[in-house]
Amino acid sequence: MTHPTYAAFTTVSTCDLADALPRKQFMHHRIHALWPDMPRFAGRAFTVKCAPGDHLMVHAAIYAAAPGDVLVIQADAQFAVSGGNVCAIAQRRGVTAFVVDGVIRDIDEVKTAQFPVHGVGVCPKPGAKKVFDPLEQPVTVGDVLVHTGDIIVADNDGVAVIPQSESATALDIAQKRHAKDAGQTLDEWQTAHHANVQAILATLSQ
Repeated sequence: MTHPTYAAFTTVSTCDLADALPRKQFMHHRIHALWPDMPRFAGRAFTVKCAPGDHLMVHAAIYAAAPGDVLVIQADAQFAVSGGNVCAIAQRRGVTAFVVDGVIRDIDEVKTAQFPVHGVGVCPKPGAKKVFDPLEQPVTVGDVLVHTGDIIVADNDGVAVIPQSESATALDIAQKRHAKDAGQTLDEWQTAHHANVQAILATLSQ
């Protein structure tokens, strides 16, 4: 569940945010919701870097993160970095969700608990707990550089990463775009769209 501090960001979609942020702020589509009909969520990024084949720092992060945080995890896709119990403890402690450039396991348990996870996929093989790496260092997840404190918004269309310094502006632009779209009929959209396409074609065909 999204923490109240970040609730405003769940009123806009990642598509709305696409009009407010550079394209580089959206994760690659390999990072997707790992169970169906997952609700949109938003929260403060808490970054975690895992060595290949290792998941020690995820186990540490679920106790270090604050309520409302989204664990953003740089990992590999060969071994699961989390299972049902780790997700359950994270959920109990108020963590909003995981976003992982890697895989998890026990997906049926995670779905039953309604704990949101976006990732590459699922795999039953667990990782090791042998490698220390500092928490909250910059990570690259879904080809996007993420810092602790960035705002994460995720839904069925993907994952947006909003730098903290740009969050207020991005939210304002996205909310205005959402309101504009909501107040426009399909006929009105078609008229404006057709005119825009014709203008582009006329310019490019000269």
